[in-house]
Amino acid sequence: MIYQNINKCRLCNSNKLTKILNLKKQPSSNALRTSLKHKEHYIPLSILFCNNCKIVQLSSTANPKYLFNHYVWVTKTSKSAKEYANIFCDRVLNKTKANSIIVEIASNDGTFLKPFKKRKRTVLGIDPAKNIARMAKSDGINTIPVFFNSKCALKIAKKYGKADVVFARNVIPHVKDIHSVIKGMANLLSDKGIGIIEFHYSKIIQDELHYDSIYHEHLFYFTIKTLMTLCDKYGLFAFDVDKSPISGGSVVLYFSKLKKNSSVALKKMINTERIKKVNTLAKWSSFAKKSIKHSENFKSKIKNLKKKHKLIGYGASARSSTLLNFCGINNKMISRIIDKNKLKRNKFTPGSSIKIVSFDDEIKNISKYDLVVILAWNFKKEIIEDLKINKFKGKFLLPLPNKIRLI
Repeated sequence: MIYQNINKCRLCNSNKLTKILNLKKQPSSNALRTSLKHKEHYIPLSILFCNNCKIVQLSSTANPKYLFNHYVWVTKTSKSAKEYANIFCDRVLNKTKANSIIVEIASNDGTFLKPFKKRKRTVLGIDPAKNIARMAKSDGINTIPVFFNSKCALKIAKKYGKADVVFARNVIPHVKDIHSVIKGMANLLSDKGIGIIEFHYSKIIQDELHYDSIYHEHLFYFTIKTLMTLCDKYGLFAFDVDKSPISGGSVVLYFSKLKKNSSVALKKMINTERIKKVNTLAKWSSFAKKSIKHSENFKSKIKNLKKKHKLIGYGASARSSTLLNFCGINNKMISRIIDKNKLKRNKFTPGSSIKIVSFDDEIKNISKYDLVVILAWNFKKEIIEDLKINKFKGKFLLPLPNKIRLI
């Protein structure tokens, strides 16, 4: 079975769930096709609010093996992600004198472990995508190709010893067996170690209208409060927070087995969530109404611009898949999308059936176009720089955050 609908909260088991936003049935965001003749599998895409524990989550669970066994997102594709990897490493090592093993859950191609290895730390990656794990190993990052859970954590601890740092970047919201994963982090972490979870922050999703961040891989949409409540159950206590540029606005939460004084930054964010009513149904309902209106406006904008401009898309990301399908934009409106990821080259976007072309090939013909629709808008800075360096002289359309902008 490809998916199952839920009738109880994945975190607290309550049946007090309220539907917030229905983004229609959509294919998995990374289910790229090599031919338009290949059949697509459509899965419901709706978010629910738990009136008990206040977590927002998907109404359906797609089979993790279907989603992750062969993955097409490669971290090193993004220049800004590689730059942030060094900043992240410095921040972590400033908080610990760890000399033993540093473990990353869902380590992808090892981009975020490389800076630690350069600083003479022993590193270990864990990632279920066998194709990506092989890529990381060939690049010198020891990687185990498995799904991480509490049993896996015990095996790793037995073989390698407890870890001084365990981090999970933009993966905890993806996890079906989330209690097992958080318990696993506790099992693997040394008594004086630090755990780290980076996640796309719900307050930013609300404030900047990131409805494109809702896709089948993201089961949960966390706030500081909801994530702290989950971690507390397994003896992991938050003590500090950082901001991250990834996903257009993420938060990095630090925790430990020892209770420490909360930083000023953490206290401030918790208080802001309370004042702004981030963890309320009313706030999420307002987000839903604005998202529907925005999607209608974006489709109308594309239709009108196509009459006057020769346009092309940029960024066949998971987020762009949600955006295109929810807005009802297909290959009749945008015929091609540029992407630097070689794994996506000459394939077609899920649902919208737009051909994905390589940056190197299409940049030779970039003068044919006078408008680039930046679908991967959270990487807009590097995309605009790359295109301008390669003598693109047209305009850019940004769908988000918040307002549709033509620049």
